[in-house]
Amino acid sequence: MKSSNNLTKQTKLYNFYKVKSISFLLLIALFSVMFWSCSSVSNNTELVSDTDLDMAAEIMGSSIADQQSGLINSVYDALSNISETGISYGKNQTFPYKRDRKDRGGRGFEKSFSHTYDSTNGVHTLSFERSFEKGMFSSSISTLQKIKYTDLEGNFIARPKLRRNAVNQVYMHSTKSGMNSNPRKSSEFTKIDSLNFSGLHATQNLLQMHGSHRGFGSGAATLRDSSSHSRSFEVLVDFDDIIINKDTLVTYGNLENAVSGTLTYSMIMNKVINGVPDETVIEGTIDLEEDGTALMKFYKYNRIYRLGLKDGDIKERGRKGSK
Repeated sequence: MKSSNNLTKQTKLYNFYKVKSISFLLLIALFSVMFWSCSSVSNNTELVSDTDLDMAAEIMGSSIADQQSGLINSVYDALSNISETGISYGKNQTFPYKRDRKDRGGRGFEKSFSHTYDSTNGVHTLSFERSFEKGMFSSSISTLQKIKYTDLEGNFIARPKLRRNAVNQVYMHSTKSGMNSNPRKSSEFTKIDSLNFSGLHATQNLLQMHGSHRGFGSGAATLRDSSSHSRSFEVLVDFDDIIINKDTLVTYGNLENAVSGTLTYSMIMNKVINGVPDETVIEGTIDLEEDGTALMKFYKYNRIYRLGLKDGDIKERGRKGSK
């Protein structure tokens, strides 16, 4: 009899926990339904619109272009001359167009410049403000950079401007925060570039770059159909074995025509539709074309965008396989 009572108690206890477990699972399911009813994630072909792809191209153009404080902007800084007094390109150095133009080709000049050097690790730390205003075009950027220069033997270079010909490798970590605005688009952002260069020395035939770019912020743009749209965004770009052609660099005097290789990217865009948050995830590749442009492609979509590496504008739109 005692054994029967114990069995009954155990059965009741089991049923009690079973009911609680089922209730708990139902509660989780209910919360899941409520969550997905309040937000959505668009990462498949059916849910991503032409507007989403156009906005992704606008954001990517700003992420990589020189005049938009993008990746190419940081490459220029890494390969320029620095000293205690500022950043320069030199009378007979690689980038004559940046030197000759009053506004440095839309990048502006540095102010509030500071420079320190740590001889224990070879790191130059630079901070400055860079602004530009011309008509309806404007930008205002705060920059913090850490740069290390080494020679062929791996020795630190304390005075890279004076010993420019000795530099073979450059490492840069750059953080830029600010805004860009023109009649067609605007953005507020933070952009972080980690770049490694090798083969700068005259005895080296191949100048290579690898690293990453990360950006986040918000942007607005007027698209080709004259409609206006805005997104908050986060962008991650990775790259290895990007080639900078030294002969092309000498011929054209700019990086936009001298870089080749492929970047891979992942982008998250967020917007609000009727009070409901909507997140779009887009991934793909970017081919640097050695003609001042880059082809943005998508893993899941057959669209192609040609982006200007100087201004970040969309130059062409097309589809894979079409002529």
